[in-house]
Amino acid sequence: MRAWLAATAALALCAGPALAQKTKSPAVPHGVAALEVCERFASGDVLAVDDARARGWDAHEAASESPYVRTYSGSRELPGVGLANLYALVEDYPGTSFGYCRLDVAEPAVAEGAPEIAAIEALDRYEGTTRTTEDGSFVSLRGTGDAAPSLLLAHWTDSSFVIQLTMITPTTAAETR
Repeated sequence: MRAWLAATAALALCAGPALAQKTKSPAVPHGVAALEVCERFASGDVLAVDDARARGWDAHEAASESPYVRTYSGSRELPGVGLANLYALVEDYPGTSFGYCRLDVAEPAVAEGAPEIAAIEALDRYEGTTRTTEDGSFVSLRGTGDAAPSLLLAHWTDSSFVIQLTMITPTTAAETR
């Protein structure tokens, strides 16, 4: 009986890693992962720099000219895409925060970016339109649900991949810096 229990336990231990591999989530497309970093910055999240660094970005907060303005920058090599440069700005107004994030990849490593744009457009938290022309793929979206109110433009052409996100968020007086 003990031998049978030991054999069963050994088989369960061996099968565990194999079962875990079958349930592994697919990789997040690079454009969606980059957008998630922009969303953290544009939302005014105080942990955005730490989150970006944890995701492999060289990110930092820049000196600001006002206590009501925060600016950030960062860069990261996106595998198979190219060097991405990020700039973010958060402005605090009474009862409102304005957040902006732009990500640029000059001369993407691959010419075909329609799948990256399609992955961004397919996100449930945004709705809008996509256009594909001979010049590239373009998307114009607005946030829905928790992503509202936000505006998102993204495009992929032979010469650039750009994500441009604007978020306007209601705040309380205590949240205004």
